[in-house]
Amino acid sequence: MLTGSKTTFKVRQMVPDIKERMLSHSGVNARGRDMFGLRCLPGECVLQRAVLVRKKLTAKEGGGWLSGTLFCTHFRVAFVPQDSPKPDDNADPVLLGDHDVALASIEKVVAVGPSRTKLVTASSSLKFTPEELVLYCRDLRVLCFLFDRLTPDTQAVEITYTIAKTYQPLKPGTVLSFQNAALGSVEMKQFLSNRRRDSHMNWFDSSSDWEQELERTGACGWRVSSVNDRFEMSTSLPKFNVVPQKVLDTELKKTFAHFNEGRIPRWCWRHPRGSDLLRMASFQNNIYHEKDDIRNLELILFGGQSLCVVVELGDEMPSPTDIQLAHTRLRALCLGDISTSVSVPDDKWLSTLESTHWLDYTRCYLRKAAEVACLLRGGHLTVVLQEAEDRDMTCVVSSLVQVMCDPHCRTRVGFQGLVQKEWVMAGHRFLSRINYHRDSDKEEAPVFLLFLDCVWQLWVQYPCRFQLTADFLLALHDSFHLPLFSSFLANCHRERCKRSQNLSQSYTPVNGWRDLVPRGSFPDPSDPPLPPVWDWALQYSSQRREHFTQPVPPLTLPQPLLNGNLNTNPEAHRLSDSAPGSVFLLSRGSFSCSANLLPWRSGGGSGVYRKSHRRGGSSSENLPGLERLLKAWALTELPQGHTTTTSGLQGPLDSYEPLLPLLLGPCVGVWRDCYLRGALHAQAFSHPISLSTQHPVEQLAWEVQQLRDKLTLASSPTNTVPAKTQETRRTDSNLNQNTNNSTFLFPASRPPGPVASRTMPPISNLQSRVPPARSRPGHRDSSKHTFLFGHPSSSESRPDQRYLPAPNNNAKLPKSNGPSLGS
Repeated sequence: MLTGSKTTFKVRQMVPDIKERMLSHSGVNARGRDMFGLRCLPGECVLQRAVLVRKKLTAKEGGGWLSGTLFCTHFRVAFVPQDSPKPDDNADPVLLGDHDVALASIEKVVAVGPSRTKLVTASSSLKFTPEELVLYCRDLRVLCFLFDRLTPDTQAVEITYTIAKTYQPLKPGTVLSFQNAALGSVEMKQFLSNRRRDSHMNWFDSSSDWEQELERTGACGWRVSSVNDRFEMSTSLPKFNVVPQKVLDTELKKTFAHFNEGRIPRWCWRHPRGSDLLRMASFQNNIYHEKDDIRNLELILFGGQSLCVVVELGDEMPSPTDIQLAHTRLRALCLGDISTSVSVPDDKWLSTLESTHWLDYTRCYLRKAAEVACLLRGGHLTVVLQEAEDRDMTCVVSSLVQVMCDPHCRTRVGFQGLVQKEWVMAGHRFLSRINYHRDSDKEEAPVFLLFLDCVWQLWVQYPCRFQLTADFLLALHDSFHLPLFSSFLANCHRERCKRSQNLSQSYTPVNGWRDLVPRGSFPDPSDPPLPPVWDWALQYSSQRREHFTQPVPPLTLPQPLLNGNLNTNPEAHRLSDSAPGSVFLLSRGSFSCSANLLPWRSGGGSGVYRKSHRRGGSSSENLPGLERLLKAWALTELPQGHTTTTSGLQGPLDSYEPLLPLLLGPCVGVWRDCYLRGALHAQAFSHPISLSTQHPVEQLAWEVQQLRDKLTLASSPTNTVPAKTQETRRTDSNLNQNTNNSTFLFPASRPPGPVASRTMPPISNLQSRVPPARSRPGHRDSSKHTFLFGHPSSSESRPDQRYLPAPNNNAKLPKSNGPSLGS
């Protein structure tokens, strides 16, 4: 409802029953289409709509504008293009279309007027009619919508206010409104309950799934234990864990008390050369260790091997608090501070990026994973990843090691199984780290997003060794911010089981579920079932899903597994100067013998430990471990058929040779398609300028074109250029950002050769992509447009009227080993 004059509006909340009567037709046909073409989910209700709206398309979407109708429901903001084909009413529902965004993903709503911007909240009042609507999302997307001059003012104001009021939860600590809006209807519950899981991926929620993984990796001497099937031993570990065959369940029960949260050493993966990867929490030093307990502990740690290397991650790796701070700085750099209109100057952008430490942390985790991968390649040892709680850093390192070493984990199905095993089932605190509730920032830390960034770095350096693509990683990154999936809406397997309807099958009234869960913690029967994130058909069309994978060139077949060991001469790869039963610490690239690694050995311990400790001073294990392993690896005979071209591309390789990342300087770049996809719009809003002044992107494009013209004149034999060609270059450079969506930070790439600068499209073709200037009754200037996407006519855009910034003599060039910008 609007009151006031034509130029000043005060927005008040519409009475719910009035709005319900206005839009009641949208809920009549739950699975049908309303008059404007939006296909609602079962039970979904349209709150507001606006016609004649244009959406700004990204560079990957082709650039330009797309006309259509904008809707706001109580679950999503949907945009329906006007020329979109009529969907099939009998087809399965899709939660989000290609142009939709969930309300839970929205972080800020900004209204743009003729000469100002406004951060709109539920209690805001608009004193102008918005000409543009910008949605800043938690996944770093920026969605821009332009209202046409024929769009009713009432619709432009109302849909802006409706989105600003609806995207915020009713109170802190609840996200159920978004879940119930999308999944709460009877039809949707029935549809989700009938969905079948992907039968090709391993879900690791049953004993047979773990046995299948043991068989796939050729791990012998290990078994699947169900001693934690009721979560009595550890509430954060899954029901099934892999332990050595020699340790019985009765003996294993005594081991849980010796570790934080009962997270005992567990098998994760076996390298084909015979090494095993384990992960565990820190020891409980105040626990008395009996003789039998010590024997069981060492059996679990060594796993049938004679050498154990403990990799302590707590002291060397960035903590979740560090990761959260770095990610916050990265967001501020890429999107700016909308409320204060503060942004980083161009000449300090790369140095500010380096100061966020996000790339440093990416290098740190990749470096540690490379160390562990090289260590596992040596064969015949167990590598144990240790962290205080074993729920953050170990997830990243263990997953990266398997991505580097196991080709199966670089396929889409294998990667999904890897995340399911090392993150979902292993007890990573997704719900606390994502902070869906937005009520406590103490535990928030995007550890999983850092892992995806690390995988993207590997993908960029070895694209032909991955079946999954960058589009798949980006889709998983965006799904991470949606509170709709069971994969991310719990902190451990036990919490997911609490929500399941099959809990009564695994619990007894006396010793089971009733004793473990406090009263009132049972799930509400009306809560909708939550699908896993791997059900991509609920989010993306078949066309989008086709870009999740790519064909992988055939690799040389690995040698057959011989008792889980590829080594034909195992002794050649063994660390020969270590005594049987030796335990070493890998820290900062070197080995050492620490007295407090195993608490039960620090007080004198066994003779084996004293022997290895005495030899520690002169042993070659005290040399830099990674350097020694790489040197031994270089001396090893390459597999047959291995070739390396002069361009650096590798030919056929051993499938199990680790993909060691390049970590120096520009080799680690910015995930541009993820972090910088909304940077252009954000920077434009951070620099409000008057209508008579050109946008900074246009200004820089004009300056670059002037330099190109001068270079052409200087290099031309006759030192002349046709006037028509020169004029065309000067005018069409104003619309550089509309042709290739480039910014002043990332210039657009052009075809090589001198012909490229002479084949630019004429200005008439480029102007067709730009929306007409917005004019409204009552405005003095009928050609008034917004400062973000509007462009003056060619007669007004003369070079002598543009603002030329003063040269900055204090600007420094980035260092040669600084960060780079990825694609």
